[in-house]
Amino acid sequence: MNRRSQGLSISKAIPGFIQYKEAEVLSPTTLRSYSDDVKKWLGFTGDKEVIKVTTEDLRAFFVWLRTEYKPRRFSGNTDPLSPKTIRNIWVSLSAFFTWACLEFEFPNPMKLVPAPKFQEKPFEPFSKEQVEQLLKHSSVQNRIG
Repeated sequence: MNRRSQGLSISKAIPGFIQYKEAEVLSPTTLRSYSDDVKKWLGFTGDKEVIKVTTEDLRAFFVWLRTEYKPRRFSGNTDPLSPKTIRNIWVSLSAFFTWACLEFEFPNPMKLVPAPKFQEKPFEPFSKEQVEQLLKHSSVQNRIG
């Protein structure tokens, strides 16, 4: 732990993290997602010092996301977050703490937070009939255009 990390609150660390990620030339959407996810966690945990965050704090956050969190969506839908979304939030926090621990030299509390599991939706291949329709439509378009 170095002196620069002492007293550094989560809210003050977020801009440095986002700047670090901007240097990786990530898309604006990815950067916004990182920022939103870390701020969501900040809202849950409060603005404590980064070096005082514990693995237990982070685990409690993921339990809360799965059990009590009510998303505020434009549509008004308050369905629970999907397992994939929770995994994405885990990725954002993992990236945040990887950066913070390298930058400020303290142990990473995310190391003992297991990545949430999710299942990819099965890929449904086109049927033979669908492929034939696509090819037929494509050849008609090529003759017209």
